[in-house]
Amino acid sequence: MATNNSSIVSKRSVERLYYRDQPHFFRHFVKKPQRTSPLINRGYWLRMYAIEHVIQQFLDESSDKNRVILNLGCGYDPLAFQWLSKHPEKCRNTTFVDIDYPQLIAKKLEVVSQTTELQDLLNLSSIAVEKGGTSWKGKHYMALGCDLADVNRLSEALENEIDLESCLILCIAEVSVTYMEVAAADSLIRWASCYNDIRFCLLEQILPNGEDFPFAEKMMQHFKKLETPLQSIKRYPELSDQERRFRSAGWSSATARSLWDLWSDSSFISSTQRTALNSVEAFDEWEDFALFASHYCLLVAMQRSKSWNTSRERAPIYIVPRSDPVHVLLSSQSTVERLSMRQHAEPLSGTDGQRKFGAALPISQDIVGHHGGLGGQRRLGSVELYKSDTAVQVKANSPPLITEPRMCHTITAFDGDCCLLVGGRTSPDRALSDCWLYSGATWDRVANAPTPLYRHCATTVSVGATGQGILIYGGKSTGGMVMNDWYLWHASKGWAKVSVSGAQIQPRFGAVMASNDTQHGILLGGMAEDGVVLSEIWYWSFHDSGTGPIIELTSDDELTGRGTGHLSIVGRFGSCLTWTSAGLLLVGGISKRLLPRKLDILWLCQSRMGLRDHKFNVSNPVSVDFTSKGRLVLLIGHCTFASKDSLIIFGGGAVCFSFGSYWNQCVWTLQIQGSEKTSSWALDKNEECISKADSNQAHVEKLGQTTGLVSQDGQFEEAIERCQVESSKDFERRLQSSKPFVVEDLHLGRCVTEWTLDDLETKIGADRSVVVHEATDTHMDFHKKNFRYATKPFGVFLAQIQGGAKQYLRSLAADQPAVKPAHFASDFPNLQPDFQLPHQLHTVEQNAHSAPLRISGPVVMWLHYDVMANVLCQIRGLKRMTLFPPSDVLHLGIPPGGSSSSINVFDADAAAKYPSLRRTHPHECVLRPGDVLYIPPLWLHTASPTEHLSVSVNIFFRNLDAGYAAGRDVYGNRDLQAYENGRREVDKIAKAFVGLPREMGQFYLERLAEELHQKSITHGHT
Repeated sequence: MATNNSSIVSKRSVERLYYRDQPHFFRHFVKKPQRTSPLINRGYWLRMYAIEHVIQQFLDESSDKNRVILNLGCGYDPLAFQWLSKHPEKCRNTTFVDIDYPQLIAKKLEVVSQTTELQDLLNLSSIAVEKGGTSWKGKHYMALGCDLADVNRLSEALENEIDLESCLILCIAEVSVTYMEVAAADSLIRWASCYNDIRFCLLEQILPNGEDFPFAEKMMQHFKKLETPLQSIKRYPELSDQERRFRSAGWSSATARSLWDLWSDSSFISSTQRTALNSVEAFDEWEDFALFASHYCLLVAMQRSKSWNTSRERAPIYIVPRSDPVHVLLSSQSTVERLSMRQHAEPLSGTDGQRKFGAALPISQDIVGHHGGLGGQRRLGSVELYKSDTAVQVKANSPPLITEPRMCHTITAFDGDCCLLVGGRTSPDRALSDCWLYSGATWDRVANAPTPLYRHCATTVSVGATGQGILIYGGKSTGGMVMNDWYLWHASKGWAKVSVSGAQIQPRFGAVMASNDTQHGILLGGMAEDGVVLSEIWYWSFHDSGTGPIIELTSDDELTGRGTGHLSIVGRFGSCLTWTSAGLLLVGGISKRLLPRKLDILWLCQSRMGLRDHKFNVSNPVSVDFTSKGRLVLLIGHCTFASKDSLIIFGGGAVCFSFGSYWNQCVWTLQIQGSEKTSSWALDKNEECISKADSNQAHVEKLGQTTGLVSQDGQFEEAIERCQVESSKDFERRLQSSKPFVVEDLHLGRCVTEWTLDDLETKIGADRSVVVHEATDTHMDFHKKNFRYATKPFGVFLAQIQGGAKQYLRSLAADQPAVKPAHFASDFPNLQPDFQLPHQLHTVEQNAHSAPLRISGPVVMWLHYDVMANVLCQIRGLKRMTLFPPSDVLHLGIPPGGSSSSINVFDADAAAKYPSLRRTHPHECVLRPGDVLYIPPLWLHTASPTEHLSVSVNIFFRNLDAGYAAGRDVYGNRDLQAYENGRREVDKIAKAFVGLPREMGQFYLERLAEELHQKSITHGHT
C-alpha cells in the first residue's frame, strides 16, 4: 500500500501537468494533490508513457480475437478508465482486468461506486458484484481481489469469467511482481506463458552497475525502509538476466531495454514528443533522470502464436531489440593500452564539500577553489578551498555579494593566474549573463556575455600576440533555448561573435571541449534540444582574421567509421575534460547508456599535439579503483583539477529520484602509476570564502556609485534570500521570520511565457479604458505629485510605454474602483486562466485582500510601505527591488501619518543627498520572470524596471486576525486602527499643554515621548 500511495500521488502530479487536455482519473484516488519535483514528474511520465506505448502496440496488433489486458498488481492505477475514455473504438472488444490484494481492490471499487464518471465508463447497469466487494464484472471491465502468489486461484477466477484460450492477452506488471517472493513471481510468469497468443509487459528495477552503485544503493535502502524490499532484483539484476528469466519460463521471446536507452530511441519516443515536454515545466535534472531511467527496464515477452508458424504473419515488435556497442567494445579491449592510476581518498565529514554543478577555481598548483553550485538546500555563492598538504597559504575571495548564487557556470584559467567566470543559472529557465574576472585574489566585473548562458563549454585559445582568449560554445539561455553560437572573450577587446566555417553542427548544451592552448581543439558530446545525448566528436581550428574570429569544424570520420560503440562512450553530457601530465582525460558524465564503471575515465591522448593532428584513442579506459570504505564516487556534477602528476576530483552527487540524495564524501587524488608519489589533497575547512562584498573597498565604492546605497560601514545592500518552497507549510514557516525572500521555481501558469504585450492587448482589449500614472520624471514622487492620473485606451498605453513613455498602471477594480479593491481574476477574466497561484501559496489565496495587475514603463515607483503582507509575482521583464526593514522608517523621510517617501534610493547621489541613508539596512534583489517576492508588512520598498518594461501581479493578504482599521481600505495600506487612534490621542495630549510656557510644554512632551519610545522597545516582551 505504501508504494501504491506514493506512486499514484506522483502520477496525479504528472496527470495535472502533462495531460491537461485529457480526462483526469487519478484525481478520484488522490484527495490532496501535490506537485512533485520536475525530476519525479519526468520519471513518472516516462514510466506511464512506456506502459501506454505497449498497450497502444497491443491494441493496434492485427487480430480478430477478443482482447484481454490483465493489470497485475494494479493498485489504484486507473488504466482501464483512461483507455475506455480516450479510445472507446479501439477498446470495443477489449476487457480490462484489475488484479491486486482483496483489501486494495475493495477500496478501489468503493471509490468507483461513489464516482458517477467512472460508473458510466464501466456501464454499471450490467455489472456483477461478488459478495464482499472484491470482484466486479462488466462489459469491458473486471476487478479481481486475489493474491498474485496464488496462481491456482487466479487462474480459476479468470477462467470462470473469460475464455482466455480464445483471446489475445496482454499482462502488465508495472513495478509490482518485484515485491513478490522470487519463486512466486517466477511461478506467475511461468503460468502466463501457458496461454497461446499472450504478451507480457514487465516494468521494474534493475542493477546495471551492481547493487553497490550509489543510485542502486539508495534505491534498495528506500524500498527496504518502506518494508517492501525489491525481491527479484538480486536474482535478475541486468537486462540479459530478465530476458533469460522469461525464456527459461517458457516464453518464445523476450526483449528488455532500459528506460534511458528507450528514451533516446525515436522508434519509441519521437524527437517531437521529447521536445514538447520542455514546454510543460523547466527541466535541467538530466543526470538524475538518466540514473533513474537506467535503473528501470521495460521488457516485452511473447508466447509464439500458432499463426506465426502456419502463415506469413510475423511476430509483432513492441520494442526494438537492443544493440550493445559498449559491451562489444569492452570485450575487444584485451590488447588496449591502459593508463593505471593509484588513488587516495580523503574523507569529508558531515556536509563538508556537499555541492554539485559548481566550477573549479584554479588558484595555484596546490590550491583549487570550488565556486558556487548546488548545495544540500540551495544554490551557493561561496568558494570552498581544496589544498595539497604542501600548499602555501594564499588569500582567495568569492565574487561580491551583488552576484547571484549560481550553478552550471564556467571558470576558465588563462594567461597564468587569471580566470574568467561566465554565466550560469539560477533556475533552469533563468540563465545569467554576468561575467567576472578573477586576478590577484580580487574580482572585477567585466562586460556581460552576449547572451545569458549555462551548461556552455569554455576553453582557452591563442589570440595572436595579444595573449590568450576564452572561447565559449553552446549552452542554454533564458527560457531553455539551446544555443549554437561561438563567442570569444579577450581582456582588452571584450566579446566578439565567432564565425563558423566547414561543417555545421546542431545546437547543444552540456558538451565539453579542450584546446592545445593555441588554435586547435576538440568538442565532445553534449545534449540536443530533445534531450538526447549526442554521440559526436568534432575537431576545430581557430584563427583571428582581419574580419574577426573564425572557427572551422571537422568531424572524426575515421572514428565514426569504427562503429557507434566508440562514439557512445566519448559522446557524453556533463563530463569534465582535463589536461594532465599524462594527457587528456575525459571524466564522468552520462551517455546514451549508463556507462560501466570501468569506462568512467577515458585516456584520450597523450600529448597536446594529438588534437592538432586528430590523433587520439577513445577506447583507452583509465584503470583506477574508486572504492573507499565502502563508498563509491558518483561522477556527476563533479569538478576536476590537474596538479603536477595528479588529477583531483571533488564535489558531485545526485538526487536519486525519490529515494534520497547521494553526495560524494571524499576528495580523490589520482596519480599515475609509476610516478613519484606526491601530496594528497583535502578540504581546508578554515578557508571557506562566504560570498560577501569584501574583495576590496574600492570595489565596494564602485558598486555604491551604481546604486547610491553604501552604508556607514562601507557594506553594500544585503541580498534578499532566494529559496524554493515545497509546500504551503514550508511557505508559512518562512513567513514567521518576518523577512523578505524570493521564491523560485514556482509554477505561475502560462502567463510567464505567453504574456507578450500583443497577447495582453488582445486579452484585455485595446479599447478598454484604464487609469494610469503619467509622470514628468523617471522617479515618481507621491508627495510632489510629479505625475497625473490619465484615463486612456489600454492599447494606447501599451504603445506609449513601448515608445519610452514614463507611465505606470496599477489596475483598479472594474466595478466601483473607489470602493472595492482590485481583484485580478474578476477585473481581467480573459487573463485569469493564464495565471495561477501555486499550491505552496495557499495561505496567500485563503487570506487575499486584493490582487492588482501592474504594468510599468521606465519609471521608479516611490518608496512606501504597505500595512498588509503581499507577494509580488514577476511575469515579464526584470525589476529591481530595494527594501528596508520597519526599523529604518525614521531615516527614510516618511512624514507623520504618511506611508511614502520622496527619497529616490536609485539616484547615484542618493547617499550624498540623504545622509540618513547611511544608517539604513537596505535589502535588494532583481526579480526575473517567474520569481515571487514576499514583502512583509511595513517593510518599505521601491521598484525600478531594469528593462524599461515590467509586468507583475501583486497579491495583498491579511496576516493579522484583528487590528486593521475599520472601514474602506481599497489599496491595503491603511494604517492599523491602533496607530490611527494613537495619533488622535497624541494630538489631544499636545493640545493639553497649550497655554503653558514653551519650555514647560517641551519638557513634559519630551518626557512623554521618551516614555513612549521605551514602550516601543519593550513592546511584545513579557
